[in-house]
Amino acid sequence: MWLVSPSGRAGAPAATQASTFRFYEARRSVVRAVQGVASVITNRVPFQCLLTAPYDWRGAIARAQRDAKSFDATVVVLARLHPWIRESVNDKSVLDAVDSLRRNAHERMKAATPISRWLWRDEESRMACVEDDAGKTYGRIVVVSDEESFGDSISITTGIMAAPLNGQPRASDFGFWGRLPYFANADAAQWLVDEIWPAIRARKPNATMVIGGAGASRALRDAAARAGITIVSPVDDMASFARSIRVALMPVRFGSGQSTKVVEAAEAGCAIVGTTQAFRGLAPLAAHARIEHDAESLARAAVALLDDDNARRSMSTRLRDVVEREYARESTLERFAAIAGLGGAQ
Repeated sequence: MWLVSPSGRAGAPAATQASTFRFYEARRSVVRAVQGVASVITNRVPFQCLLTAPYDWRGAIARAQRDAKSFDATVVVLARLHPWIRESVNDKSVLDAVDSLRRNAHERMKAATPISRWLWRDEESRMACVEDDAGKTYGRIVVVSDEESFGDSISITTGIMAAPLNGQPRASDFGFWGRLPYFANADAAQWLVDEIWPAIRARKPNATMVIGGAGASRALRDAAARAGITIVSPVDDMASFARSIRVALMPVRFGSGQSTKVVEAAEAGCAIVGTTQAFRGLAPLAAHARIEHDAESLARAAVALLDDDNARRSMSTRLRDVVEREYARESTLERFAAIAGLGGAQ
């Protein structure tokens, strides 16, 4: 495996110690950054592509191609990289898009303030052009679900390692987690603190709640402290964190792709109460969870599960069975390898 990446990404420097792994640094480049800004203005490249613009991708790819002569497969991660490497890939390459960034921009537009909504509408239009071009450039495009499809894409669901449950006591009645600055998680956490948690406390005054994830803002920390909610930010071990929760609350109203946190909750043996949006692309799990749409209903369902040990344990068992059957990481890797032409069963 050969990796082209900016320095420090994906553990690349340490990984170069392995004889089967070579790392090619895409060095920072002022010239590429300036060209990227120009492309945003003149070619309507999406603004989010500026995140990957200030690196010499073409130079790093050229060095790797020179040394390797040929590759069994070339995998590009995320469509926002496409404008800067388009001339370096061919129809044998695979774009691992994860989710549609056009769809993500649309979700951001729905969550935005009226002042910024038009910016996200424009970004959605720009990203649609990039994804249309990507559909004509790559041999295969991989997304996490059919809902994210663009071009002639193939869906491969999220994969996770199902570890044995260790039987540790679950210290928190309810919990939510995710990368907290991300707009969809920030909205979910705020809704949880402002409306759902008070409705739970009205029914269950002694209930406990924990919110975890990187990047908790001072405003969220202060609001959670006033509400009697514990904040853990960052979370050192997500698997252990999830295993400390009885009922996972997933009040997600926006976002694209698949909610990895929902799969993590099922793997951890939690019962789950969430919105339809939280279970996007996760129909096998949604069939066994409680799906609600407003704060009062979410609170009522969560408390009912907390009070009914048999129902909670039965749900958590069914959800974990689905994870082991439908979302095993080994199956995901085998299918991806087959799509990339590296063997295995598609």
